[in-house]
Amino acid sequence: MSDIKATQRNDNIGETVGHWEYRMVWWKEKLAAILGENFRCKTIRRRLVKKGITQMIFFGYDTDAELCTKVYEGALLYLDYRLKRLFPTVSKARWKDYKKSYLLGFLEGLNQRFKEQIQSSEEFALVVQVPAEVLKEQRLRMGDLKTKTVTIQVELDSEAYVTGLKQAKATRLMPEELINKNSIQILILVEKENS
Repeated sequence: MSDIKATQRNDNIGETVGHWEYRMVWWKEKLAAILGENFRCKTIRRRLVKKGITQMIFFGYDTDAELCTKVYEGALLYLDYRLKRLFPTVSKARWKDYKKSYLLGFLEGLNQRFKEQIQSSEEFALVVQVPAEVLKEQRLRMGDLKTKTVTIQVELDSEAYVTGLKQAKATRLMPEELINKNSIQILILVEKENS
């Protein structure tokens, strides 16, 4: 009997659907990957062929996955808002590359912010790692998953890239801004400067 190992499911670990679409655009996948990595979650892109949809899943401790989902939803709302404000300022001929450049800059700026926060505190660096227990549970439930790399074709617009980079660094998205007396409050990303 001692040779048999019982695998017990951990009920504190699970998945939340951060977002779903019929066709998931590259930047929403990249944003989910950045946030998942920094909120102790494994980010999974799941294609449901019969339903014709793609889901972005955050897999981790329930509280981490829920917080990550809420931050992700807020970030999507913020980026939709910013893109709508940028659209009238750019000619239609330049819009596609301008939008891609802005999004690349924003995502890079967000990633840099998280890295700077991790480097500023060794203690924080340990906190943001996906726990081994979560990774083990994910493999147990879903098996080994493949990784996907997306290549974006863009003629980089440096003005748009720098604008996205600066706005990512100016938005408030850190956990201390989202947590208030043991209850999570959702804040749509608020800019430090009004623009």
